[in-house]
Amino acid sequence: MSNVKKSRATLIGVVLAFLIPVIGAKLVLDQNWYQGAVTNKGTMLVPPLELKELNALLPEGWRVALRDDGACGAACIQALYAMNQLDVALGKETDRVAPVLISAQPSSLDLSNVPLITAISDAALSQAINAVPAHHLMIIDPLGNVVLHYATFADEEKMRAEAKNLLADLRTLLKLSKIG
Repeated sequence: MSNVKKSRATLIGVVLAFLIPVIGAKLVLDQNWYQGAVTNKGTMLVPPLELKELNALLPEGWRVALRDDGACGAACIQALYAMNQLDVALGKETDRVAPVLISAQPSSLDLSNVPLITAISDAALSQAINAVPAHHLMIIDPLGNVVLHYATFADEEKMRAEAKNLLADLRTLLKLSKIG
């Protein structure tokens, strides 16, 4: 084989070594063969629910909220307890997160057992988050977007497991967030 043919074969080999992975990646993405890893444990709202000007009614920073529809049962009580425990579980990040109970009318719940929770009574705010099922915990970012929500359970063990899921997602969001 002559030097010219060797040089061409080497050049073609080098070009193919760079082009084949790029073409393969494009093909995988175009054909939707890659299903990215789902890392969140809650139910993501796509697109996020925007609170816009109602965000001013909420405390600053990240919020973990619970919507009360006036019929707070055992699952709601377990969720309030889990929200109250976030203060201890978040450690040094606790100042960035505020637990909130949102209701359309003043809540009849006794919040003395959960002193860290801020109760907010506003019909417009309660209506704005109506897309999230009642008695579900939700994470609201500092810009006023409801991004994730979690079911609540009357069973203490199930609620504890769901609270761990919320905590894991919240820690990830706080770690990656440049705001709040």
